[in-house]
Amino acid sequence: MLSSPTPIALSPDLYGHAEVVAPLDNPPEDSLRAMSSSNPPPLHLTADMRRLSTPWPICLMRAEQLAERRLAEGKVLDPACGSGMQLFAYCARLRRPGIGIEIDSDAALLAAANGRRIADVHGDTWVDDSNVLVGDGLDAAAAIASVRANGRIISVLHVDPARPRDAQRHSLDEMEPPLSRLLSVWSPYLAEGPAGPGLIIDLSPRLSEEHMLEVEQLLHSSWPDAPLTWEWVSTGHGRIDRLTVWFGSAADPRCDARILRLLANGEVYCLGGSSDCPVAEIGAPPREGEWLTIVDTALVAAGLHDEWIERALPRKSEHRWLRSEGRRPLLLSSAEPRMHDPEVDAFVASTGKVAGRVKRPPTVANIDSLLVTIRSAYLSKLTLRCSLDPDEQPNIQRELDRAMRIYPRGRRGFLVDLPTDDGINWFVCVEPDGSTSR
Repeated sequence: MLSSPTPIALSPDLYGHAEVVAPLDNPPEDSLRAMSSSNPPPLHLTADMRRLSTPWPICLMRAEQLAERRLAEGKVLDPACGSGMQLFAYCARLRRPGIGIEIDSDAALLAAANGRRIADVHGDTWVDDSNVLVGDGLDAAAAIASVRANGRIISVLHVDPARPRDAQRHSLDEMEPPLSRLLSVWSPYLAEGPAGPGLIIDLSPRLSEEHMLEVEQLLHSSWPDAPLTWEWVSTGHGRIDRLTVWFGSAADPRCDARILRLLANGEVYCLGGSSDCPVAEIGAPPREGEWLTIVDTALVAAGLHDEWIERALPRKSEHRWLRSEGRRPLLLSSAEPRMHDPEVDAFVASTGKVAGRVKRPPTVANIDSLLVTIRSAYLSKLTLRCSLDPDEQPNIQRELDRAMRIYPRGRRGFLVDLPTDDGINWFVCVEPDGSTSR
């Protein structure tokens, strides 16, 4: 443990040093514009920071969400601040000073420089009373003393703990700093708002439901009546990118679950509500003319599938889930989803009308039999949305693309796989005109 944390002020003098450690990819313009999702400030990031940091549009959306809450007076703290992006997005939006702590001196320097960059774009007096400390995020007393403060000065604590890479399942014991110890050392410095302290804790998206319940019990053991909101972040690609618990004054008392869906163009859509019961799967195969929709994995994981369906489908339409696990949750409906609604479209990977059933597996050798169904549906493009050998999928897709070039004016479609009573079957679906699969 470092006995004496070293404060780094958020000074423009840091830019030269930061440029040596991590040169900017996007040098600042002469005329700085207000920071936005499409207009991030120029930030210093190492390769590891790029991999681990929260995307800038999500940083801004979270800052907006936090600004809607009734928080106690005080500073924003991140005891493992990394690049500092999320910490200083909070500071800029809330107009409150922040304290970041990093045990790595180079990372701390970059975080401080990034805080100054964000202040340059979205400045306020918060920057003058903000620091990044080179030190141990678990040495709360020393950190508070190093900024010449005392008492309950922390209004919001945000932390994104380190976790092991490439594990299929993560446990709370693998987090650094450990959550229970983190709360224990910082509790004496947490100011409480109307709903308790403001806590935002990033967790592994691979935590089991049992571990999520363990987190809830840990938080409620100290603040039994405080509200809690679970948040899932998705960038598509059939996986959940982040799982976060918002607690106390940082939680949204109107919902216990929400999803932030980040699109490729930087837009972020939010869906929130009450987490529903688990999905019941019905395995009867789809019929031609029905609609198959591959939805975002986070939609089912968050239990917000009914909230989305209420908006996505006409009231009298029928629907059932064919698959709720894995990377491609699959919904069958009698009506086309309202894809013109951006808040519906944001949570859809692909949707299409069932055009035919293929009983032979999609392989290079079986291309001709697959083409019979494809051509009867007048498709010029078919995307494979099914479980295939990752080494073989590019070969199959390439052969399909080559065979379908003779229909340049056809429609787009996709292929999904489903277990039926007579084994795995594959279904060709035709996408609505103007759709763009993700």
